[in-house]
Amino acid sequence: MKKYWSLFLLIAFLSVMACVDDTSAYLPQEKENVKIENNFNVDTTNTDSVLSEGELMPGLHLVKMKVLQPNHPDSTVREFKYYMPVTINPAKPISLIFDFHGSYTFESGEEPANPMLGITESNPLNQLATENNCIICYPGALPIFQSDSSGTVNWMDNENHFPFVDALVKYFTEDNEPYVDRNRIYSTGHSSGAIFSFVLAFERSEIFAAIAPRAGQMSLQYETMMPERAVPVRVFAGEKDENVVHSAVLANMTDWAEKIGGYFITDMQTETTVYEDYADVTIRYWRGGRADYEIYSLAGIGHNVNLTECIDDLWDFFETHPMDLSEENLFISTNYKKMDARCGESFEIKINYTEGATLELPDFPRGWTIKPETRSKIESTSITLVAPRDYYGAIDRQGTLTFSVTKNEQTASCEIDYFLNPPKTYFEVGDIYYNDRFEAVGVVCWVNPDNIQEAKVIGLEGSTGKKSGVFNGDFTTPDLNDGAVNTARYAEENQKAGLGSTARNCAMIWAAEYSYKGVSGWYLPAINEITEIHKNKAKVNAGLTELGGSALPTSYCLSSTITQENGVKSYYEFNFSTGKIVMEKNTYADPAILIKKVTLK
Repeated sequence: MKKYWSLFLLIAFLSVMACVDDTSAYLPQEKENVKIENNFNVDTTNTDSVLSEGELMPGLHLVKMKVLQPNHPDSTVREFKYYMPVTINPAKPISLIFDFHGSYTFESGEEPANPMLGITESNPLNQLATENNCIICYPGALPIFQSDSSGTVNWMDNENHFPFVDALVKYFTEDNEPYVDRNRIYSTGHSSGAIFSFVLAFERSEIFAAIAPRAGQMSLQYETMMPERAVPVRVFAGEKDENVVHSAVLANMTDWAEKIGGYFITDMQTETTVYEDYADVTIRYWRGGRADYEIYSLAGIGHNVNLTECIDDLWDFFETHPMDLSEENLFISTNYKKMDARCGESFEIKINYTEGATLELPDFPRGWTIKPETRSKIESTSITLVAPRDYYGAIDRQGTLTFSVTKNEQTASCEIDYFLNPPKTYFEVGDIYYNDRFEAVGVVCWVNPDNIQEAKVIGLEGSTGKKSGVFNGDFTTPDLNDGAVNTARYAEENQKAGLGSTARNCAMIWAAEYSYKGVSGWYLPAINEITEIHKNKAKVNAGLTELGGSALPTSYCLSSTITQENGVKSYYEFNFSTGKIVMEKNTYADPAILIKKVTLK
């Protein structure tokens, strides 16, 4: 799969190492009209001669161009290099690949870095151009100065670079022959250049057929208007990138797939390959929707993704994704691939499919309630499906739902397997406890050994932070085994005697007044109840953390047990670290947990 470029490996590596890691977040800007003033071409790569007007020359050339920047009265000189191989064939479609450099820093008193100096004929992209009828363009960014005259050279100020990119596109498609094919304009780049490639896919989706960034990403968090055309993306990222680029790539590409590509998270698939003597590669991809989105995760690689190693897959993606790709994918997908249902549980099935296609719904299973609701989102439908409450009635308990679409005499479909679980007639430690809307509210932390239909549940908020254990008044709540009795006694006395305890300053009142997702009846456990929970700590913590709840305390935990010992109040606490009961004369603001008693209906 991989070609070897041993002649260029060392030079490419040194060039990549010269780039400083770039963690800038680029926000797309409004599009600007491009005005170009008196373009002038100067070849200073091999000679000092002026290039011919209207004609591209074989070889590597440095070009200077005057571009009118937004909000600037005077034009700015911008530089780029381009490489055109002697083998270029104007009779065939010519591809144009932009390669945007990474970020360079310079200190106060130093000359700003010149990215053009590191670009030579040995660049791996130039070899690719020779073999595949391409022209490579290497744009140069402008320095950004800080108040102390230090700064960076990168692609952060998007509004200053869009006119430059637009001018470059015009330079290669209108101003100079042989003209490149407008359907085959692509972008790649490393780090800062990778981020800018994403920006161009977002802001110039009508220009760039596809992009293949390296070690960069772009967030859509603050974007409300998505581009009309979805640009295909194949991004290369090292799994050991120290600037957390890889994790951001995974999160943000998933966002691109959902918000622009029309996919669901569940549509992502994976496969693996190997770049010999370089890295094992995990490929995550979404295909078949509005655009293909792919992540190549390179094991053991940091921020400096080697262009030579991934160039074959980079070109393969470009070559198979021209702008005028005539084949239209007929696509349909649902957010669920499988429904493992409980009696009475509801599922909101979201359906995305190709614009203009006709959606055909399946024959829904007997006994299941359907609530169709068409959403305003383009070609997206939402249907609520509610499982039967009577498992033993005349219903369908398992099967497959098939959703299909048709367009231009073509058909596509997707399936959801469904299974209705029989109602459970007993409790086990670690079971999830649901409310009437089938929302998880807690985890079973104790089961009555004499009646396994009775249990105690710890709330998902588990250890909810520090609560005061200093309870007002002279009375006690001495029950060692039933915190519900203790909690109710203290709440009653607090109200009757006006002790002034509240949910904000007293764990007992907090427990008595607590409600979670419509479920009340919680209490502060007695000391022996906490001891029993500790015995099941591993299963309880596994359930709590799986559901996104808070794990049990790691050290001291308040109980509701308070006794009089020799005329002095004694507060019972439990140490989850040692597994021991501790009696304190004064309590501190230690964590508290809430539990409730439940019975199967």
